Parts: sequence; C-alpha cells; structure tokens
Amino acid sequence: MKTIVFCDIPMLNKIDSHCYAHTGNAGSNYEKDVHFAINAVLGERLKAGDEVKAVLLQTKDSEGKYLVNTQLFKDELDEINKGCGAKISYEMLCTDFEGSKENFEKMYRAILDFFEDDCAVYADITYGPKPLPMVLMAAMNFAEKFFNADIKGVFYGKVNFKDGKPVNPELFDVTPLYYMSLFASSINASSSKNALSMLDAFFGK
Repeated sequence: MKTIVFCDIPMLNKIDSHCYAHTGNAGSNYEKDVHFAINAVLGERLKAGDEVKAVLLQTKDSEGKYLVNTQLFKDELDEINKGCGAKISYEMLCTDFEGSKENFEKMYRAILDFFEDDCAVYADITYGPKPLPMVLMAAMNFAEKFFNADIKGVFYGKVNFKDGKPVNPELFDVTPLYYMSLFASSINASSSKNALSMLDAFFGK
C-alpha cells in the first residue's frame, strides 16, 4: 500500500522546531525536535520498505520563503528516514495566495491527481492559508470514496505564544474534524431534531 503524506508549507521567514512527545492527543512518543508536526508522526510509523509519496502543498510568496521551507521539510524527513529505511519521493503543488473560486477549484482538482487506489493518507494542516485545509479535506473525502483511500490521520501542531516566542507545543490528531465535515451528507433525517439525535449518537452522548 502506498502511503501519501500531504503537508501545507508555510510562507514564514522562520519555522521553530519543537518536541511534541507526550503532548496533545496524538499519542506521539517521538523525542526529537521537528519543524513540521507530521514528521514526529512519521518518525514513529515509517518502516523499512514503505513506499511514501510526500506531497508538499506550497503557496507562493514574493520572497520565495515557501521554497526555503519546502527544502527544510525534505531535509528533515530525509534525516529521520535514515533510521527508518522507507522509500520516499517528493512532489510539489504550488498555488497562488488568493481566494478565488477558480483557484480553489484548480487546487482541489490538482490534489486529486496525487492520490492512488488503495492508498494510506496522512495530512498536516499546521501551516498554510486558512482555506487550504478545507480544500484538502474535501479532496480526501473524494479519495476515500472513489480511490478507497484509508485516512490514517490529520494532524495539527499547536503552540502558545509568550513574549512573542512559541511555547507549550502540542501535537493533535484532528481527524474527527474530517469526519464531522462529512456527517451531515452521510445521513438521512426526517427533521432537525432527528438529525441532532443522530449527531449525539455519533458523538457517543
């Protein structure tokens, strides 16, 4: 099974590294600092011989910071993989930083071209423009339904800021957000009350 990893690449001058071990709800025990939260997940899960396609979702900026951060991701994962032995390839999708319907449609369709039948999917939505995770999760829904994709997890690295510096890093598995976004379209209910009862049952209340 091919593993496909999507990561939103930021347009930042500097990306701080953090140790996410034993934080949040992702259950990560990875003790090394990483710049990209997903690499803490991959550092524990990659095995020798795994076939991995890392798709780096770039958003253009005039200073080319997205290119520097793309290379940072690749260097970091390659260093981690020295202890894992997976077969990793990299592909990039570069889009404009603008919020038109046409740009979202173009992005959505382009993301779908990276999926393969019966693939396993990971996503890191820590960085990037706010609409990007919405487009990515819509594409993942399409892939789960029509490519038989196995959604392994959507991850988010969270920090607080104190005196302008990031503190208290935490790694969260936010995959429930993905399934919440699908819930309404997956049920048939006779009324809003009935729909809310089904939602409460889904939440285990």
